[in-house]
Amino acid sequence: QHYYITNNLSRSDRMKDETSQCILNNFQLENLRRHVYRSTGKTVLDPYMQVFWCWLVERVPLWIAPNMITLVGLVINVGTSLVLVYYSSDGHSTAPPSAFIICGVGLFIYQSLDAIDGKHARRTGTNNPLGELFDHGCDAFSTVFVIIAYGIATDLGPSYWFFYLCCVCNFMFYAAHWQTLVSGVLHFGQFDVTEAQIFLIGAQLWTGLFGANLWNIELYEGFQFKHAMLCLSTICSCASFIFSGNVATILTGGIGKNGATIADTSVLSPGIPILLLTGMFYKILEESDTMFYQENTVLFLLTMGLAFTKVTNSLVVAHMTKSPPTLVVDSIMLGPALMLINQYLSAPVPEQFLLWLVMLFTAYDSIRYCVDICKEICAGLNIPCLTMPEGVKLVSPPQPTKRASLRSRGPSEIESSPKRHSVRSAYSMNEVRKTVRTSSTSRIARIARRPTDSGSGASMSDKN
Repeated sequence: QHYYITNNLSRSDRMKDETSQCILNNFQLENLRRHVYRSTGKTVLDPYMQVFWCWLVERVPLWIAPNMITLVGLVINVGTSLVLVYYSSDGHSTAPPSAFIICGVGLFIYQSLDAIDGKHARRTGTNNPLGELFDHGCDAFSTVFVIIAYGIATDLGPSYWFFYLCCVCNFMFYAAHWQTLVSGVLHFGQFDVTEAQIFLIGAQLWTGLFGANLWNIELYEGFQFKHAMLCLSTICSCASFIFSGNVATILTGGIGKNGATIADTSVLSPGIPILLLTGMFYKILEESDTMFYQENTVLFLLTMGLAFTKVTNSLVVAHMTKSPPTLVVDSIMLGPALMLINQYLSAPVPEQFLLWLVMLFTAYDSIRYCVDICKEICAGLNIPCLTMPEGVKLVSPPQPTKRASLRSRGPSEIESSPKRHSVRSAYSMNEVRKTVRTSSTSRIARIARRPTDSGSGASMSDKN
């Protein structure tokens, strides 16, 4: 792959890539320039939500950039989720009711703004590959905080259920982009992001209005209603992911050479970083003191989620640039590795202090990666990120031509005048036949009137 990339670049470009510290080379930027977003499938609630989203996007001023819409929604979502984290660092629903209601409203605002950013880009003619990458990157960050807020709302507390929830949701989001790297198309199931967000909004509002008593109803010894809902959600999400063909696509749907990914890599290789991170954090959880996870539940899961965000965004970049994804050698692996080494050495550094350092480093590394990628794309494609280019106007739908308007008529309109349409078609065909017959007859007559070639024993008409 490196040989192929470098031999498709000029000598000056190769020297520039070798000396610079850029994440993307010219080959990747060129693939990104030609990238086209492709998706298939429709969820159950999307047709109903589209009515509201189409109404909402018409209220957005033209001077607001689509990426700014996404960023504002992310800031609102993260801010409202951090309110719950402030009141409940151990995962219990001890926050005031207003905090849960604010968190649910914040998630609804993010869902709405995230749904209209692409519509706003198309209506203003400013859609580009950076918008897709920016949207997926914000979704990756939002997933982390939304999951933690849901765990607090359902009073999961410092249990393995909370850890299981974060692992499953982050893996499902990662797997969706995994199959996109394999097939080049993002598949949506019947129960997907829209339905999951509506359920999470409902959970926040329920806890804010009626408290967390519903989630703590014991159905069986040690098995409560919140655990049943978690299992049911997992089954529905996995079933939708499987029956929509995502698993079959990952295993057998590679569109690259010999069934490989679009980057001509193994279809199973993207599973290495996500499984490695999950295994490392599970090992840290198992080997740490009992009170470490109980006192720092949200901080621990936030650190793990931010690490998942980095590898997910790296996978999205690999898909859009058609380049091999980063597997093991990544700076995001440094944090959990240091925590494992610290545990192996009998914790010479206090685990809580080290966890804070790892969380800050992981957050910085994930945000820095996204910012650097956006800067390089803006410079390489010469496009703005959070501002509108000058002279942006509302892109009106193209006016159909006369032929196009005939083709675009509905069946009822065509059936209302079949006689006129058939007479016009028959008249046109008769005119074509007369023209062809006349031109052929005149051509034969001209050939027959030509004189005989003296240099041969046959006439020109015989030769023809």
